[in-house]
Amino acid sequence: MLPEADHKDDDLKPIRVEITVPVEPEYAFEAFTNGFGNWWPTDSHSLARENCKSVEINPGLGGKIVEHAKGRDPVVWGTVDIWQAGEHVAFTWHPGWEEGAYTRISVTFEQNAFGRCVIRLKHWDWKNLGEIAPMVRDGYESGWKYVFEQCFANYLTAKRH
Repeated sequence: MLPEADHKDDDLKPIRVEITVPVEPEYAFEAFTNGFGNWWPTDSHSLARENCKSVEINPGLGGKIVEHAKGRDPVVWGTVDIWQAGEHVAFTWHPGWEEGAYTRISVTFEQNAFGRCVIRLKHWDWKNLGEIAPMVRDGYESGWKYVFEQCFANYLTAKRH
């Protein structure tokens, strides 16, 4: 039997979500980054909910992910630390949390042999959240299925038709 610490580490494995869509990687990257506010479900997945005006990823290395809401100061959700246009974006993630209590997200965009774009999202570094990490991770596991597999995938395919 594994020591208890090992069981806790198993609970904190990265979340991995993958979608394959009939678009070019450059198009998908642009939609994910510059179009973030067009597909992100602010009504259910933002701090301000119905008062959220927009969420955006400011492009380039060091760009901020920011929520704008009626009657509130902008809230930084994270900071871009990898920006390879058309291929890879990665950022810290701390929507509504202390900046030091961040997780990390990486999204890659690759064309497969059938001309479709394979987009892989990885969300990790749960240990930075301390004792609430397992609970937060569990929420994101189902959250990314909705936000990435449904909202983003549907946005990509609907926009192309």
